[in-house]
Amino acid sequence: MRRDATTDGLTNLANRKAFDDTFAHACAVSDHKSTSLSLVLLDIYHFKSFNDTWGHQTGDQVIRFVASVIDRLGSSPRFSARHGGEEFSMIFSSDSAEVIEAALEEIRVEVAWRMLRRRSTNEYLGRITISSGFAERHPGETALNVIDRADAAR
Repeated sequence: MRRDATTDGLTNLANRKAFDDTFAHACAVSDHKSTSLSLVLLDIYHFKSFNDTWGHQTGDQVIRFVASVIDRLGSSPRFSARHGGEEFSMIFSSDSAEVIEAALEEIRVEVAWRMLRRRSTNEYLGRITISSGFAERHPGETALNVIDRADAAR
């Protein structure tokens, strides 16, 4: 039952509650151990117009695809979650900006490289693009402030 309470049903990534709890804990550990901590926020670019054109079921297919890429390329020790809607978050502990940028570029390229087709009709859906931004947490900084800075960096 605990897994159901912390897992997003559509993507099988951690859900927003699990993210909030994990990020708060990571902030405390970062302060205690004086280690770096960064937060990445990603979203599917122009998702609303995509959903309006192709419908919610196909939109869900795209969300699942992007989540699978994030899950595979952002796996442990990183923490990935569905932040809400078409937004995702990743927590990087002790990684440099260069490592984070390389991981985000790998995710961006893999998502954009795939030529998705609608399952029900085999119609070409076009290329999916994502936007991302990250913020390195300052010692003692609140989780909410880091989230706001990562969001502004998108």
